[in-house]
Parts: sequence; C-alpha cells; structure tokens
Amino acid sequence: MTTFKDLGLSPDIQQALDELGYEDPTPIQEQAIPELLAGHDVIGQAQTGTGKTAAFGLPLLQYLDPANQEVQAIVMTPTRELCIQVTQALRTYAEHLDIEIVAVFGGAPIRSQQSQLRSGAHVVVATVGRMMDLMSRRSLVLTSARYVVLDEADEMLDLGFIDDVEKILRMCPSGRQTALFSATMPPPIQKLAEGYMYEPTTISITPKALTVDAIAQAFVEVPANEKTARLVELLKTEEPEQAIIFTRTKIGASKLEKTLKDKGLDVKALHGDLSQGVRDGVMIAFKDHRVRLLVATDIAARGLDIEHVTHVINFDVPNSSETYVHRIGRTGRVGRTGRAITFVTPAQRDEITRIERDVKTTIGEWEAPEERLEHAPPPRRRERSERREKVEQATPASSGAPPPEPDTNGVPSPAPSQPDSRPAIEPEDHDGEPARDSVKLFVNRGERSGIDEDDLRWALREGAVLPEESIYDVRVLHRFSFVEVAPDQAERAVEFLDGTKLKGKEIRLEIAKS
Repeated sequence: MTTFKDLGLSPDIQQALDELGYEDPTPIQEQAIPELLAGHDVIGQAQTGTGKTAAFGLPLLQYLDPANQEVQAIVMTPTRELCIQVTQALRTYAEHLDIEIVAVFGGAPIRSQQSQLRSGAHVVVATVGRMMDLMSRRSLVLTSARYVVLDEADEMLDLGFIDDVEKILRMCPSGRQTALFSATMPPPIQKLAEGYMYEPTTISITPKALTVDAIAQAFVEVPANEKTARLVELLKTEEPEQAIIFTRTKIGASKLEKTLKDKGLDVKALHGDLSQGVRDGVMIAFKDHRVRLLVATDIAARGLDIEHVTHVINFDVPNSSETYVHRIGRTGRVGRTGRAITFVTPAQRDEITRIERDVKTTIGEWEAPEERLEHAPPPRRRERSERREKVEQATPASSGAPPPEPDTNGVPSPAPSQPDSRPAIEPEDHDGEPARDSVKLFVNRGERSGIDEDDLRWALREGAVLPEESIYDVRVLHRFSFVEVAPDQAERAVEFLDGTKLKGKEIRLEIAKS
C-alpha cells in the first residue's frame, strides 16, 4: 500500500504530514501528487471531500523557492469559504517552510489585502473577482506565477467567472504548470482545459459506492404546476429531521423559500444573491440545527458537511448524473441511512433512467412511509378475512402446519416454514410424491402493485438466474406475495432481487419469518 513517504515529498513537508497523522494518501492524492511533482499538467475529476487540496497543495509547496519573494503560485477558488479553507490547509502543510501564503477574497477590506501582498507572498489563494480587482489596481502581478490551480472549476463556470478565469490565465507565464480540479466536466470546462493546459494527465476518481448505496432513493412524477403543492405534502408526510431541497436557480430558491414559509414551514434559502454575511448566518443556523429545511442551489451548498441531514430533495432535476451523486451525498452521513427524493415532470421521466444507468443505482417510485414496506404490512380490517384465507392457501394442506393465527392486532402472520427435522414418514403432496424441502420468501408487492405470478417467476428466472425447477410455488396476494424456492437458492434470490425494481416498483425480498 502506498504511503505519503512513498510519494517523494520533501522532508519538511513530510514532517508536517507526520505531525498531522497523515499516513495513507487518498486515491486522488496517490495519483495526482506524483504527476504534479513530475511537472505535468493535471485534470482531477473528484468530488468534494476526496482530499484534493492536499493533492494539488503539497506539490505546489514543494515547487516554491522561499528566496524568491515574487508570487510563484496562485490558487483560484469560486467562493470565499473555499478560499479560506484552502489557505488554512496550505498554511498547515507549510508549517516547517519559510513560505508566505496570502488569501484575498471579496467581503473583506481590499486595503489590508493589498498591504499583505506588498509585504510579500509566495502563494496567493483568491476568489476570481477579487483577484481581477487586485490585478487591475496593479497590486497583484502574475508574471512569475508558474504554478496555477483552478479549484472547483465547474462552480466557477456556474457562477459566471469563466471569462475572468481565462483573462487571468492569459496573464500567467506560458510555461506554467496548471492543475484543474472539478467535480464535473461540462463542455466549457473541457474547452478551457484544451485551450490553456499542455498535454494534461486526466485523473478521475469515482465517488465511493456508499455515497449512493447508503441512501434510499425515490422519484416523484408530478406536473410542473403541481410541484410546490406536492412538495409541501411530501414534507409533512416524511417529517425529515433536516432536509436540503435543491433548486437549479437562485430565483427558484428564493421563490420556493417564500412559498414554504407562507405554508408555515421552518425554512431558509442559500444562494448566490445573498450577501456573504447572510449566507454565513444561514449555514451556521443550519449546521447548529436551528433550521430544519434549507432550500439551496448547488453552488451555495458546496462545502456543506452536516451530520443530521436525513433527506435530500431534488425539487429540480440535476443537470448531470455527477451533480445528482454530489447532491444526494449530503445525506446518509456517519453511518446513517438517508433518503433522496427527486421530482420529475412527465416530460423529464427519462432523466431518472439516465441517472440510474450512469450511477448504476435503482430509483423507485416514492411511497408514503406507511406504504414503504420493509416487512409484511398490516392489512385493512375489511381485507382481513380474505387475506387470512389466501395466506392459509399458501401453506400446502397436507404439510401438517397449523393455519396462521391472527396476532394481537388481528393481522395474519405468515405460515411457518418447514422445520429442519423431517418426520419419520415424509408428507406427500397432492400428486402423491414426497413434499420438497423449501424456503418461503416474502415479497412486499402484490396485486395492488400490478404484480402477478408470471412477473415474479420471470424476476426469479431472469434477475436472480434461478433454475425453473427450483421455483416451487408463487402466491400473489393483494399487497404482498410469498414465493417458495429450493433451500440452496433462497439466499441468491434475496441477494439479486432485494431492492431492485419490478414493473417500475421497488421490491423488497426477504426470508419469511416463522
């Protein structure tokens, strides 16, 4: 296994890493650091939280000449929050280096930043707008900036900074080394890389599977003019501990916040039109659990790492599968199970299929919690007698098993499966042949979901690849079903089918409890 000591970093940088307790690099660090130390341009496609600051920051620090007081490296960031975060990280890594790192960003006095630059800066970490301002005042000169980093380039694009980024790149030496990091790679960013980078090495880090797998995903198909009303209903039904509701635009976030407030919901908005002070206040209130619902654009929510977000709701369909993964990764943190719900109009229904294909996941149709069946649900009282009769029929009459008795709520329990020890004389089935040993499986779908016996047999044959002769019996009831299979095929059926979709409905499959 590769360690930081294997990457060729200088003793002073390695000492700082040792003091921080850093031993094993993340995948993006393991792949990007050697390429950057070798002087190559690098495109790193990786999500927030993968360790990309160290991936570009450690080679950057090793590149610097402490004796040269000019600005030798710049890091462009889209937001003040990220600018401060990167600066703090670089200063920590440079603990034993005689290096000056200066942060310049909007919302702070420009005169004090000018003073810091005059005192000398080897590295400048900057938001794009403030960097342009300081360059126009001739307080920041980039003629010696031969190491350039674009951090979260796709966010710069979304904020409308891409033209300014190009202007800044043109002011840097042509022989510079450039590193571009981005969660997604839309065409304008690809074009930027082609025009301003030299034979870059591309490193793509796939988000960890648990980012998606630990999250229960669903979609709601609803006409565009009914989305807000349906959202209000869904929030009252789901009762999230905390939820982030994503919109595509700042105007959309602002309008939705007002509508939800008018409905009496505890909600605040987070988007780029808010002042920095207001944005900071909203983020702190949400992190401190003083706000239950946050309506946010993708840009504003960057960097949010909150443990108690139980739900992510895509009020607007994300514009890419990468963005979908990035959004829903806000829930399901610290070992919790999160829920992600995506609203689509009928015309957008194919977007769900695209995301499922790209992310290799399953997104079922949303159901209210009382209908979300992890186990056999209690039937309505008026169905009780009919259900009991059908459950009794699911047990062969000659098996010797007693008929199911109602529980304390009058709900029939699944018939017990065959005991492991066989009687001295094997019972016979209706054809006079010895009864087969079997395992009964519970399926949370039935006639109400449009599922019939042929559907379940098809799923077992094609989805779980069970031999036809191992599927003994299929009984479809109103809200759930029972399947009997050969004992050596039961675990396989559960492994391959549980959580998949049948006729557009998510199915849960488990071994029926006695």
